[in-house]
Amino acid sequence: MQAKRGRSYHHGDLKQALRDAALELIRERGAESVSLREISQAAGVSHTAAYRHYADKQALLADLAEEAFRTLDRIHRRTIESTAGGPADQLAACGRDYVRFAIDNPHLLSLMFGNVIIDWHAHPSLVLAGQGLATTLETVVRAGQAAGVFRAGDPRELALAAWSLVHGLSSLIVGRRVPHRGAPRGYVERGTETCIKLLMGGISALPKQRRR
Repeated sequence: MQAKRGRSYHHGDLKQALRDAALELIRERGAESVSLREISQAAGVSHTAAYRHYADKQALLADLAEEAFRTLDRIHRRTIESTAGGPADQLAACGRDYVRFAIDNPHLLSLMFGNVIIDWHAHPSLVLAGQGLATTLETVVRAGQAAGVFRAGDPRELALAAWSLVHGLSSLIVGRRVPHRGAPRGYVERGTETCIKLLMGGISALPKQRRR
């Protein structure tokens, strides 16, 4: 939902108004070039009113990044619940979801993984949100190991490797290092499927580890 500039907000709407305005400006210009004063003006409130909810711009950006992590985690959990075929199909589906999320929300990907938030440890709930996403992926890996379809090893390391592959692809796409804007979307989709196949081949159980 986009913020409506110049509108006066009731106190109960202020926090969401600031979030909406910030997301709109960040989508247009990037987080680095936007100030809290500009966000307040776009939300239709005074600069001082923003401090009722956020100590500074960093706090607002951390809040947005936290919600983005939680949104992506919810997408993954819904996908896991709705995907038949077991952990392998679920992990592959999560990989596709991740790339789609990144393509649709490059401004959020930058907030979640860029350097604009200077000190993550100053925002404990943001750290927990990031850990929640990692835990969801790790849970799928553990389930695959228990079923004998994923290779043995530290599930945290395997989940990190899977995450790294789809995140790297997503970063290349949104950074326009591979065709996306102005190129057939099918090219990106085929590239995504190639990476997913390589991922699943790498994480699959070795022949001697597979259950008979």
